[in-house]
Amino acid sequence: MNGTFLLLALGLCLVALGFVVTPLLRAPRAENPSRRATNLVVHRDRVRELEQDMTAGLLTRAQYDNALADLERELLDSGAVDSDEPQGNQGIGSARVPLVAAWVSIALLPFMAIGLYLTVGHAEEVFATQLPAGTSASVPETEPPSEAALQREFQHLAQQLQGRLAQDPTHLGSWVLLGRTLVFLDDLPAAERAFREAMRHGGDQDPDLLTRYADVLAERHGGLAGEPEGLIERALALDPDHIQALWLAGTLALQQNSPDEARNHWQRLLVLLPPESPGVEVIRGNLGQLDQADDSLPGGASARSET
Repeated sequence: MNGTFLLLALGLCLVALGFVVTPLLRAPRAENPSRRATNLVVHRDRVRELEQDMTAGLLTRAQYDNALADLERELLDSGAVDSDEPQGNQGIGSARVPLVAAWVSIALLPFMAIGLYLTVGHAEEVFATQLPAGTSASVPETEPPSEAALQREFQHLAQQLQGRLAQDPTHLGSWVLLGRTLVFLDDLPAAERAFREAMRHGGDQDPDLLTRYADVLAERHGGLAGEPEGLIERALALDPDHIQALWLAGTLALQQNSPDEARNHWQRLLVLLPPESPGVEVIRGNLGQLDQADDSLPGGASARSET
């Protein structure tokens, strides 16, 4: 080691200390009170995009569940479903923690750097590792989590949400997340109760949530007639171009032997879907079956042309 190297190493240590110590010594800024609402809005938009992609056939059910699990983990990690207020009675000791951390960094970082250098050895040996010519580094593929692992993860998430709702039973976002989690766990009775609570706390103004609740009720009770029908109508009143609501409305009309009404909903949906969406072919197939059914009736083709 010569003098030049020592001076360079000392300068790099000082620069590193500057990056570490400056944030610790800086006074903490007040947290943005709207962070919670912003995170919830972003989460709702991303979930809406996932549902639209799954409805349009761009995602499989497994891909949707995996993506939804990631979004809900991010939401919990962000604290958006927790209280916005910081914990009180932190004490003066919490304010001293950054200062203590700064002094510990100043004391230890130079010695850690020197020890690391002495342990690793000469620099030329550190950076001399190269792949042979004509070879490429292989990146190990990460296997997707198993079904059992996802079940355990969602069960843990449901327990966390239930604990939060015990403290704040009026939190809409927690009820929505709990309902989606219970749907994945195939606990439809509990999911129905969670979505019903979400309706009581403002969810009846969200067409995404209305159609999701209608879908759960239809799966649980075997059809879209009854309460699901009212939810679908409410969703379309809030957003006449809502993709999932139009899909369910067309299905309901077909179940009620109203092919003309089903055709109107699906033709509107066909205009809204991107041309490259796989859902376009599904809708065209449904419309084609309706046309064939009309053609099989006496005067069906002429009657349809008049409408």
